[in-house]
Amino acid sequence: MYTRGCTAAAAGCTATLPLTGVSIGWSVIAGATLLIAGLALVRLAPVIRRRPQER
Repeated sequence: MYTRGCTAAAAGCTATLPLTGVSIGWSVIAGATLLIAGLALVRLAPVIRRRPQER
């Protein structure tokens, strides 16, 4: 089932993930994109500010 994909991936580039054919570069780009999107969502979240406690 995976014989053709593994053979093509191994012949085309040595920097591919096993059985998927996805290069490591694309995985890094996808990870950075998800990280940036997560940080953007955190910045958009409303900040809950508590009232100062009265003494």
